[in-house]
Amino acid sequence: MSCIVAIVGRPNVGKSSLFNILTGSRAALVANFSGLTRDRQYGRDLKSSAILIDTGGIGKDSSDLSKDVIKQTNLAIEEADILFFMVDGKDGLMPLDEEIAKKLRKRNKPVRLIVNKIDNAKDLEGSFEFDQLGFKDKAVVSTAHNLGLDALKKALLEISPVAEPIQEKRNDLRISILGRPNVGKSTLINKLSGFERVLVSSESGTTRDSIEVPVKEREITLIDTAGVRKKSVSKGKVEQFSISQSIEAIKKSNVVIHILDAVEPLVDQDMHLLGLALSIGKPVLIVANKIDLLNKEELANLTDHIFRRLSFAKFVGVSLISAKEGKGLKKLLNLAEEAYLATSKDFSTSVLNKILNEAIKKQPPPLIGRFRPKMRYIHQGGKNPPLFIIHGKNLKKLSSSYKKYMENYFREHLKLRSTPLIIDFLESENPYKDKPNVLSGRQKKKRKRIIKRSKK
Repeated sequence: MSCIVAIVGRPNVGKSSLFNILTGSRAALVANFSGLTRDRQYGRDLKSSAILIDTGGIGKDSSDLSKDVIKQTNLAIEEADILFFMVDGKDGLMPLDEEIAKKLRKRNKPVRLIVNKIDNAKDLEGSFEFDQLGFKDKAVVSTAHNLGLDALKKALLEISPVAEPIQEKRNDLRISILGRPNVGKSTLINKLSGFERVLVSSESGTTRDSIEVPVKEREITLIDTAGVRKKSVSKGKVEQFSISQSIEAIKKSNVVIHILDAVEPLVDQDMHLLGLALSIGKPVLIVANKIDLLNKEELANLTDHIFRRLSFAKFVGVSLISAKEGKGLKKLLNLAEEAYLATSKDFSTSVLNKILNEAIKKQPPPLIGRFRPKMRYIHQGGKNPPLFIIHGKNLKKLSSSYKKYMENYFREHLKLRSTPLIIDFLESENPYKDKPNVLSGRQKKKRKRIIKRSKK
């Protein structure tokens, strides 16, 4: 059975670095200043069956955001079977460390003290002052230099041994939640998942990591991403890392839910994000959040306003919701599943060729000079997103408007909603184009007779 281990401590003691090393990932952001981690981040230890939780730093800041971070950390402590209490060997024993130690002892859970940043003999000598905290299990490590971690990994294996080879489940539907900062991504995640899993704050940029959250009673994983700003605004390194993680989350997901602010829908940055998700080839659902802030007239015109801006992607489905009040959320996951099924379908060649012939009959390709392009046959070349290949003659000169017509015709008849569709027009080459016309002896004689008769 898997054991849950929460890594707790003051800000900037190396919790996220340890989490990344033990899980063999870069899921948690790491930087040389405090307060970076805010949500709970889950991962599986590489060697054992233990599940690790990276938590935000427990500090003395009294701001609302800091209180929310501590609340998330307390939830992780409640979930955990064992606590890894991490301290900074360079700073030495701090009053806040003593306060945290008292809180952890009250939980009546096994606590292992981890003294980090012990890089040399001098640091090791100073680490003994942490013994007065009274924890029997102690590990001295340096996450920066990979020192002392083998003993920690061995301890995890003893705590939570691997009963059988772990096969990571990837059959679930993975949905990334994308959007500008402060449009309600984390609120939606918490509503859909059924529990308060990620921080919600009126302060923009609260989410920094890409957090994976399972949905209760459904094989669906939601990925909460950091709000993506314009490049000119994303000046800090942390925010640039967050943007990179958001793009990676899009690539690893099956469907993208792109959240807009209903009060200010589809600004230029939204158009950029939508184009990015579609260019990666993911099905996209547009969700306008905060409809509770609109009056009846604004709400009635909202969908039309969005579609007027979506001239390049009118196939994308649009839903109107209020994540705060729970309005319009019931159908959202079902629509995401439908979009994923549409993008992963296998289509028979006979059905595709029937639709191709109908499309040509309804609107033949326009003449190009004296010749009309000929589309001979079509077949499926891939999926996720669907790829169709049309073979024919003079297809390189087809107009973009006719190509768009073919795309819309196939999309409509195959019911491909909210997913990109790629149609490649492949020119069929003459197999005898570069081959010399070599005549046999008999053909040469016949040719001479014909020429002789023509001269007479």
